[in-house]
Amino acid sequence: MSTHPPTPSNSSGSRSSSSEFEIEVKRRRLQDDRGGALTPPPENRMAQEGFCVQKYRVGQPPLQILPLNSTFISDDHPAAIFIRTKLPVFNFTCVHWKVDLIGENYDAFELVHRTLEDEAPSPNNMTLCVKANWTEGCTHNWSIAVSALRSVLSDNPATRTVRVEMISWQLYRPRFTEPLEGDHPIVHAWPQIQPQIHTILNQRPVVKNAWQSIIVVRRGYIRPNVEDFGNADPPQTSVVLLIIMSYDVDPWQWAPEEHAIKRLLLQHGQSEVQLDIERGSNQTSTFPLRPPTKPDTAGNTITGSPYSFSIGLGADCGPAKYFELVLSGKPIAGPNGTVGGIVTVTKSDGTERKMALLNYHVARTVFEGMSFEGIPNTTDIAQRNAPLNSELANIDRNGLPAATLNSQDMLLESPSRKKHNYTMQDLSQSIADDQIALNATTDPADGAILRARLAENLEEYADKKKFFDDGMHHLGRPWLASGFTRRTGSNSRLDWALVAFDDDGRIGSNMVPASEHWPVPKKAPIDIAGKVLKGVTSCKNITALDEVFKVGSRTGLTRGEYSGIKVDVNLPAHDNDYGMGSSNEHCFVYKGSQPRPFADRGDSGAWIWTRGAKFVAQFHGGPRAETLAPGSLMYATDAEELFRDMNDMVGPDYTIALAT
Repeated sequence: MSTHPPTPSNSSGSRSSSSEFEIEVKRRRLQDDRGGALTPPPENRMAQEGFCVQKYRVGQPPLQILPLNSTFISDDHPAAIFIRTKLPVFNFTCVHWKVDLIGENYDAFELVHRTLEDEAPSPNNMTLCVKANWTEGCTHNWSIAVSALRSVLSDNPATRTVRVEMISWQLYRPRFTEPLEGDHPIVHAWPQIQPQIHTILNQRPVVKNAWQSIIVVRRGYIRPNVEDFGNADPPQTSVVLLIIMSYDVDPWQWAPEEHAIKRLLLQHGQSEVQLDIERGSNQTSTFPLRPPTKPDTAGNTITGSPYSFSIGLGADCGPAKYFELVLSGKPIAGPNGTVGGIVTVTKSDGTERKMALLNYHVARTVFEGMSFEGIPNTTDIAQRNAPLNSELANIDRNGLPAATLNSQDMLLESPSRKKHNYTMQDLSQSIADDQIALNATTDPADGAILRARLAENLEEYADKKKFFDDGMHHLGRPWLASGFTRRTGSNSRLDWALVAFDDDGRIGSNMVPASEHWPVPKKAPIDIAGKVLKGVTSCKNITALDEVFKVGSRTGLTRGEYSGIKVDVNLPAHDNDYGMGSSNEHCFVYKGSQPRPFADRGDSGAWIWTRGAKFVAQFHGGPRAETLAPGSLMYATDAEELFRDMNDMVGPDYTIALAT
């Protein structure tokens, strides 16, 4: 067996007509999944408007490259009204051309805005999504059907700009992910394979600066209308080597590397390992392709219960101020994150102080130099780079030494005003709806129910407003922080910050949620539910498929499993500024054959603990890719290495340990 990795046949980047590179480009453009050449549909309109034809997806006019978000268009929109009148025609057309629609009758047709993460809905991204099953040799019929549907839409002013996108569930339903078992052959071969993959990916600048993650997991699909397997066998999963590329790179640009890595897997006897190379999100701070469903706002509000004054595992937090968008001056709330838990800082003279531990990338929002800007022609915003020589740039590079900043402006809060504003908006809407319903009802029983609910909502609204008005939301100020340039001894990223409490009365405990707060109370592990974490352990002390838990401010309490192979993470736009290379991260995966999140935006900083109630790792990020379910796979820093780094940074003057 060769000890050298196969090299891309076109390492110089030039396009030779006889190279594998050129052959691969032609294959991707002209062949379907069976290798047969595509025949263009006999329709003049296709030549006029252009066509998008790829495996699992056909569209006209040409479609935007995935990943895309989908937002439903209201039923009273003129385009939606017209499309409803034409549904029988659309359905008949698809049946005639033997398109295997998903759903009964007209359920397969959905009018949505298909947008990039930072793109606002507009007439130019209105799309009629047609959900269908991809079958062998279906490309020709799909193309004809799409062209016929587009012809109908183009004749009406309300739908003239509406695209038609016929898409199979393999693309619009995220794939679920499972961790790889520790005794799989690729686990043993990985120490030889991994460095050779790095050699292949780093040979050409276009790919070296584009790859973001190298992940080995099991992956499978949840087919449409199969949400609960019941007594049926669960879907089969494949062992997949998933490589995520930058959104800005086209698939044909990594074709030589794809061929080389496939040969490498065969050379090491890993023929059963499937290679998937996918584009990541168009922004590194966002999550990927979502199916055509209504937007998910879960986790953005705290309703039905009072705000907690006590801070413990999983508390919401964020900067205690508004930011003005550069140029527009529009005020916005900063991003929020999660308080992982509480630690004890003991000074050399024996005095103790308890502090909150969270991610640095959450705490850094309070430092001088943090600013945001609106993305032109969109409703989205983005963090701006820290100005040179600013306080923020200095801490990003060098970290924050202990107790060196005490500015009143550097205050964090819990709950965050982002979540508070969503909560108050939600309560206001509920109050208004109840008042309208109360004025309209003539039924005494209904009136009594509405008055009681209205009184509860008014009281909750007043209490939560007072919580902020009285300053009870103040959490504290950063006392010690890693910055962005520290790594563990095993080359994992360190992303942590300690926050000193403003009011010691807010200091809670590291108590695991009680059984009644678990998603399924009767399945809560009674040996740890409602009990305080017992200590700290290392990822070295857990094995593949070991069950773990986390509680975050966005997704709450979830179960996961440890993966047998760590993930390589490459962030060249970030790391190159500090002269650093890729990192090697511990990987945790949502437990269960469903495309659900183990963590999501807003959970950054959450602690992960074992069935033995030991703090094992702190969540700091995760990949984004076309078919990877948002938040289903996450990266975390080993807890023992985390405490080792904090104690190294403070030196002999302090000792930092888990609060028990």
